Amino acid sequence: MASAATAELGVDKRRVREQVKKALRQLSAEQMAEESRLIAARMLASAAFRDSPHAIIYVHCAKLREVDTTAILEAAMAEHKRLYVPRVQDKEANMHFLHLDGWGALQEVPPFGIREPRPTYDDGRERQDVLLVDEPLELIVMPGLAFDRSGRRLGRGGGYYDKFIYSAQDRAAARGWAPPLLVALSFRSQLVERVPVEPHDVGVDAIVTPDDVIACTPAGAAALPASSVS
Repeated sequence: MASAATAELGVDKRRVREQVKKALRQLSAEQMAEESRLIAARMLASAAFRDSPHAIIYVHCAKLREVDTTAILEAAMAEHKRLYVPRVQDKEANMHFLHLDGWGALQEVPPFGIREPRPTYDDGRERQDVLLVDEPLELIVMPGLAFDRSGRRLGRGGGYYDKFIYSAQDRAAARGWAPPLLVALSFRSQLVERVPVEPHDVGVDAIVTPDDVIACTPAGAAALPASSVS
């Protein structure tokens, strides 16, 4: 019975992924740019961003039609936040988040041209890994493929963010720190009525859309209250 339910859930996930990918393909470059502008403005106006000296913010991939994070990353660097961005390690869902000290630290990685940080600084030192430094992590700004208003998130199937977030939450608990706030950025077409999830799928505290901020937990409501942006 369990295997049948698991198989059915897998079918549901594939259906939602295809539905949202199709909708994303129909967005024009102008639509994506305008929605990304509104999303960034909401994110930058939030206490979640203002009160997070250490943050993970993903570097968007144009080919995957992700919400553009350029303005958010630039603001974080301008405010001298300790900023970390993802670097995929292998096909076993292992992803490291390394310190970003400037745009020049990024390199494009095939096949999608995702920009990832080089493993070393210009002077040859190993680039800092967020899980290996003795400082808290207040904020994770993450992508996804589909979301619902309860905070359920559907990724692209690799499980990279789920695996990392469990490690980050365990690390915070072991040190007596608050867990990082989990915030997703979403185009309008990525919001669906219900995302099919499994027990290990990590939900988010808040979803930032062009139209509003969807608080999914009390922590999300406190850090990202609805704002007026035009």
